Amino acid sequence: MTADEFIATIADFEELPITIQSDLLAHYLLTQGGAASVNASAVSSIREALHLVEHTSLAQYLSNQSKKKGSKVVKYVKTKDGYVLERGFAKQVENTYLGRPAAKNISKTLRGTLTATRDPVIKSYLEEAISCFEHNLLRSSVIMTWCVAYGLFRSWIFRNHLASLNSAIGTWKVPVKISKLDDFQDLTEATLLDTARKIGVVTKEQHKTLKQLLDQRNSFAHPTAKPITPSFAEAYIETVLREIIPSFG
Repeated sequence: MTADEFIATIADFEELPITIQSDLLAHYLLTQGGAASVNASAVSSIREALHLVEHTSLAQYLSNQSKKKGSKVVKYVKTKDGYVLERGFAKQVENTYLGRPAAKNISKTLRGTLTATRDPVIKSYLEEAISCFEHNLLRSSVIMTWCVAYGLFRSWIFRNHLASLNSAIGTWKVPVKISKLDDFQDLTEATLLDTARKIGVVTKEQHKTLKQLLDQRNSFAHPTAKPITPSFAEAYIETVLREIIPSFG
């Protein structure tokens, strides 16, 4: 995750006090930037790269926040080469600022869905989707969430509309017959969605939603310069949670 992407996950980052911004950027450098420790120069450099105003007293701030005085919270621990966030303060920063409110709600809902999922295959994909989302692997979370959505959809077709499906695909130039779930591999995802619409087992809006989710998944399943943002991943997953799982789960 780039520094720009990191601060995009933090609500109203630009409005936070300059000291909190610097604490968050120190956290980024230590947890995602590969730094073993930070100093004023490192944090100042990333502030400059992000076009943030200079924290003019940063060196003094780091020094002061590493010294215990009475009941004052110690934010940093001095090391040989610089500073690291004090463990308790690092956890406080994570709980307070990291993780968008929407992301927290979605993660909670995903875990509730996981508990209620009985199909071991779908459950495995859902577990991986949750893990990717919670670790901010956004592309992977979208791809795995589509696997959950499509897996539920084809199981629903198999349970409820197999005869109608086989009747339609049995008339093709190269006939296909589905007798077990693995047989769906003979159909592309788009073909199954379109066929389900043609035989009238899904509504126009359901078909539109499923096709949109598939198209969006395809946009991120292959190397591309198209960026993916936390808000997009959240919206994608929420669509599956609110519209696909209740209808086909």
